[in-house]
Amino acid sequence: MNLLNSGNINTLLIGGLFMGVVLTISFVRNLESKRLRNRLGEGNIVLSAYNVHFYGVESVPGIPFNNMGVLGLSGEGLYYRSRYSKKDLFISGKQITSIIATDDFKGKNMYGNIVAINFINENGDKDRVGLRIPYPEKWSQAINRLFLN
Repeated sequence: MNLLNSGNINTLLIGGLFMGVVLTISFVRNLESKRLRNRLGEGNIVLSAYNVHFYGVESVPGIPFNNMGVLGLSGEGLYYRSRYSKKDLFISGKQITSIIATDDFKGKNMYGNIVAINFINENGDKDRVGLRIPYPEKWSQAINRLFLN
């Protein structure tokens, strides 16, 4: 039995590519989890979400940008870390004023609902961050329970 005949090479190639994709996704997810645990602490994470779309902060001028990364919620606050660039954002729980679902951010239509978290920034001004989060109702309930009672 020859494993390297033309029919088996195609199968091995497709299988190898599939395994490569699975290992890459696993590596990136592990890297994001490690960054999140380092920032929020090992046992402090209440919720986490991967593949979160971050559209920016309203106080920063310009159009909304689409940046993907990981979002973590702890008793201290909300932390976002970009997947590839070094953008990150931490909003203390004391600074969060409300959470809403909207389809408008920075005056642009977002073509579907996003989660907008209103907060007080470090200058003491009202600000808003736009995120597209998997299972937004779960996040809304957790943020309301932790910070907005």
